[in-house]
Amino acid sequence: MSLAGEPRRLSNDDEGVEPLAVASAAEGEEAWTPTSALIPPHLQKYLDSFDRLNPLQSKAVPVVLETSGHVMVVAPTSSGKTLIGEVAALRSIVSDGKPAVWLLPARALAAEVAQIARRWSTHGIRTVELTGETNMSSDAVRQAQLWVATTEKFEALYRRASLKDVIGRIGAVIIDEVHLVGDPARGATLESLIARLRVAEGRTRIVALSATVSNAEELAAWFNADLVRSAWRPTVLTTQLVPYDAPVQGKREDYESAKDAVVLPLLRSLLGEGLGSATPSGEGASPSSAVVFCGSKAAVLRTAARAAGVPFRGVEPEALVESCFRRGVGIHFRDAPRARRALDAFRSRELRVLVATSGLSTGVNTPAKFVVIRDLELGMTPLEVSQAQQMFGRAGRAGQESEGFGFMLVPRAEEATWKMKLLDGYAARSRIAAQLGDAILAELLLGSVVDRSSARAWFEQTLAFAQDGSAVDLDGVIDALVQRGFAAEVDGQLAPTEIGTLTSRLMIDVESAGEMLRALAELPIPATADEAEELVVQTVATAATSLRERPVNERTYSAYVDQLLTGWSPRVIARAGEQFGARVCMAASQLVLRSPARMRENLPPGVSMAQFRRAAEDLPRYLAWVAALGYVHASTWAPAVAGDLSRRLTWGHLSPHPERGAGRLLWMLERMLEPQHHRDRMQDLWRRARGAGFASPDAINARPRGVDVTAEGFAEIVGARADIQLQPLIDLELTYRTPNPAARITALSNTGANRALASTRPAHGPIDLVLPARSAGKVAADVFFYTRDGDFGYDSLVADLAVDIVSVTPVEEAGRLVEDLPEAHSVLPHSRGVRRLFQGERKRLRESILPLTAPDPRLAPIAAALSERRSEPDAAVVALRTNLRALLRASSRTDLRSPRAVLRAREASEAEVQITLAALLASLQIDAGVATSEGHPLAVVRLNDRWALAGPRHARPGRIEPLIPAVLPRQIETVPAPATPSTVRAAPRCGWMVQFAQQSGT
Repeated sequence: MSLAGEPRRLSNDDEGVEPLAVASAAEGEEAWTPTSALIPPHLQKYLDSFDRLNPLQSKAVPVVLETSGHVMVVAPTSSGKTLIGEVAALRSIVSDGKPAVWLLPARALAAEVAQIARRWSTHGIRTVELTGETNMSSDAVRQAQLWVATTEKFEALYRRASLKDVIGRIGAVIIDEVHLVGDPARGATLESLIARLRVAEGRTRIVALSATVSNAEELAAWFNADLVRSAWRPTVLTTQLVPYDAPVQGKREDYESAKDAVVLPLLRSLLGEGLGSATPSGEGASPSSAVVFCGSKAAVLRTAARAAGVPFRGVEPEALVESCFRRGVGIHFRDAPRARRALDAFRSRELRVLVATSGLSTGVNTPAKFVVIRDLELGMTPLEVSQAQQMFGRAGRAGQESEGFGFMLVPRAEEATWKMKLLDGYAARSRIAAQLGDAILAELLLGSVVDRSSARAWFEQTLAFAQDGSAVDLDGVIDALVQRGFAAEVDGQLAPTEIGTLTSRLMIDVESAGEMLRALAELPIPATADEAEELVVQTVATAATSLRERPVNERTYSAYVDQLLTGWSPRVIARAGEQFGARVCMAASQLVLRSPARMRENLPPGVSMAQFRRAAEDLPRYLAWVAALGYVHASTWAPAVAGDLSRRLTWGHLSPHPERGAGRLLWMLERMLEPQHHRDRMQDLWRRARGAGFASPDAINARPRGVDVTAEGFAEIVGARADIQLQPLIDLELTYRTPNPAARITALSNTGANRALASTRPAHGPIDLVLPARSAGKVAADVFFYTRDGDFGYDSLVADLAVDIVSVTPVEEAGRLVEDLPEAHSVLPHSRGVRRLFQGERKRLRESILPLTAPDPRLAPIAAALSERRSEPDAAVVALRTNLRALLRASSRTDLRSPRAVLRAREASEAEVQITLAALLASLQIDAGVATSEGHPLAVVRLNDRWALAGPRHARPGRIEPLIPAVLPRQIETVPAPATPSTVRAAPRCGWMVQFAQQSGT
């Protein structure tokens, strides 16, 4: 291979390089058009930097301006699609008087487009940039005429109730890189959004921009778009495979070395022998540049060091970056030291080589003569054809390089496969099936799905339906949402529950939310504030899929992570199990919350502090979800701790460092500033508050200077504080004083070892404490106060029980509640009795039983009464099964009625008892189901991540067959009665909560 000097197009005679494809320049083959001929006069002032439109733009702009339907433009990278997006946005804003949205797949690309659009501000067009790194108030978003956003951020705004009116006025949505609808990670969100918009012909227009995709006609037909295609590209692009001999087996170092042996000679051939020097060497040396894409940060550092000729083992990243930069090689990845400097120097040709991860390939302007794709995996994920095309597209950028060359390293054994993949091109396939529950829950929130029929109608708008018809179990997905408490189905009508609404608004996937709910319900009461923090972080990190499955090299990081977690509670470490991603998140919280000084220490070889910073950045969203459960759900200590942790992690960079209990103060300060000012002004506000001696919001009664909130708004913040004072207990009536009734009060009472829970919302009047069975002597209560706006408070008491106190029994209370149940007539008959019914075909039986055992909010008060409001899940199950049998008379009915009908009748067959038991447990947000044995139904329940029989089995011993869920362990035991507790005095169990819910003033 000889490519020194001026590059040339490679031929089949070049050793070791397989020419794959040539994308020829089309200049001269298609017409260029003066801008004034196609752009209306009233829009020309916004596009005054363009004298003429290239062939693609000349073809697409008339369609965008002269038609009103959806449009899809498909063309190679660097062909000028951004201008087409600008024209679509300007038509909507200027010509039609409607705001426009421009969606992009990456923060960096959104920032570039926002910068382009800001030049329109001189003509009165307001632009806001909305990404994961930027926040805006609803008012600021409402006042803008152009939103430049990542897809995920826009979807989150779409679900925000306060923006419903402005969402309805959007005239156009420009979707950049629409082919990413087939992306495994983000495709489902984009597909859901397009499915929602595609039927809104009269409201919102879609203008989709796409790189070359092999099924463009299918995509355009899906959302009824006019398709504009062009093969025009301003430069010649030749893509080529470079096969190498990968080791058959060996250590990772052997695989990396095999690629090094190919990449370095290739770069020297392309750039000359001056590789590794800041300036080209020799007369007439090539001024060309190269971008090398690697699959991991470790590979970036290694490859850059090899190219620069400097050592990399045991060298700190900052030092390595500087050494490489001095020798003409830049390093770029998220959190890389001085990554912006490297990118700017490469663009100005101060650097000839830039080594980067794949994030640089998505639209960011990095013109280069050569592109080299080193790895076929991005992290732990195989490289997609679309990603390879994006990377190749960085070669030969318009106005920078006249031609470009793309090289991909492939193991020789995979050469034929990759050649076929690249020649066939990328076909976007639907990814929504794997996240269908999240998508349906979002539509329930938005009101576009209200029952199963409208769910099917919505699904028919998806790409999944267009490509595969009805090849999904839509009813099964809805059943799962109902069964797990995210949706309620009453009389055929579907609606999100409060927890479902919270989950969808915060963009938490239902799988993670369901696991968090289950794990939170089983948390033990911590012994200390330290253990409380650790339990909450561990629960979230283990339950949330994206945290648990973080792609971190365990071999490299394990020793350092173990060192950080040395002081953690042994039972917390045991609960984390083998989930290394979760342990990394736990270690990240340790660094930010308790050991911030260690974030500046020297790290072991291969360990990057950026990995921990990103983990700490990802935790607050999930912790905020847990925090919101305090108001939404009858919760005790965990939401308060999560709220404190969430804010302290978010603001961990402030000085002085936010200590435990600072979350409430941060809550108030956040609300005094508009979200878009948090980054610039929070530090000063925090410093002033702490300097004035404030540790909580309770004594801040005067509006500080330099805040955004008005006097009226400040008064609302003051009124939203968690201000509560407990009054002396009278009998079992807990009274309190609070100026904020928009709150939930939850009391955890105990008379020793046994605990019970009572909760009320709104906080208008007294709350009756619930006594555990057979109580006497003293009663203690931990009282938690959660406001609708996100603040929390805590107090506790101990009181003597009156000798003559009379409490209503659980059965008596449930009996009174049953009288208020609406009538129910649903019956599952069988000509040969219930036993034959449960010996029938499993799929049909499952479909019949699922609605009977789904969580029903009307049953929740009855279930709480029968469970004696026990706070421990196993104790609640035992109490509920015992009291349910005491409530219901035995019956020999041969049909099967709904739980509501059974409870109203106060009698039940054994089969009906089991089905009703499962339904009541589900209404308590306990994971419950039904199994069968010898034709008899059996209620089952999931506790401590194990399935068990909810009640003693009544049938003769026989094989237990799963029904709901579809899989159960072979050995399944009955939930045992709790052991008789040892004598423990009545006392508050969460006294350490005062460290989080400080009620002091200054």
